[in-house]
Amino acid sequence: MSEQDNSDLTELQFQILNAMMDDAEDIEQIYLAANIRAFETFPRQPQFPLRGIIDEVKQLLEQDYIKAEFTNDEMLAPLSKIVPAMLHYYWLSPTTKGLQAWKQHPKNTDQNSSS
Repeated sequence: MSEQDNSDLTELQFQILNAMMDDAEDIEQIYLAANIRAFETFPRQPQFPLRGIIDEVKQLLEQDYIKAEFTNDEMLAPLSKIVPAMLHYYWLSPTTKGLQAWKQHPKNTDQNSSS
């Protein structure tokens, strides 16, 4: 798999990074943040399923766009070696690469240019 260009984040990848811009988040908070608009309208169906978010979080970790900042259980989910099956124990935040990708995304640049 080739490394993704920063400007080519998918909508879901952008939403995952966007959820982490104020502080580290766990999978539940990322899921809620990514789907906030979908939950505000009827029918209240998530735009991004949990399995899709988990798959993308794994990819973003592998590609160094995000990192595990904290863990709820160092024995089950150590920070020294991320255990993908235990993603729900980690609190995640963007790396420098992830922050750059987020800043370069068209949704972010559109908001900045209109303000």
